[in-house]
Amino acid sequence: MANEVSTDNPVEAVFGPTNQQEQTGGPRRFGSVIVLRPELEQRYRELHAAVWPGVLARLHRSNVRNYSIYVAGLAGARYLFSYFEYVGDDFAADMTAVAMDETTREWWLETDPCQERLPGTPEGEQWLALEQVFHADLASG
Repeated sequence: MANEVSTDNPVEAVFGPTNQQEQTGGPRRFGSVIVLRPELEQRYRELHAAVWPGVLARLHRSNVRNYSIYVAGLAGARYLFSYFEYVGDDFAADMTAVAMDETTREWWLETDPCQERLPGTPEGEQWLALEQVFHADLASG
């Protein structure tokens, strides 16, 4: 799971009321993107129609909530966008627990071939982390 945003973009981050430098008062939000290999899209969809219970349990134990993956076709390629919320206190330790989980590692053996890492993805990461530029919790006002 990516937790670092690529720094190869020369545009500076801008912070304000709807894009705070530090996420406070609720879960930390993470978005990431990766290429979906078109010849394996059907397989990827089938896997995610029934994600293994052990994978879901590990994510829950590692304080991951509201995990979603979306697909889009852009400029002749297929991309996956993922979003999740983290509600724990030690993101690095929780993501290490996910990465060390035997069932999750077996799951990744099934899903990783369906994906292609994007340029700029940090070594050791599969998905490219996205920088949040806007958030508004409209449910609370």
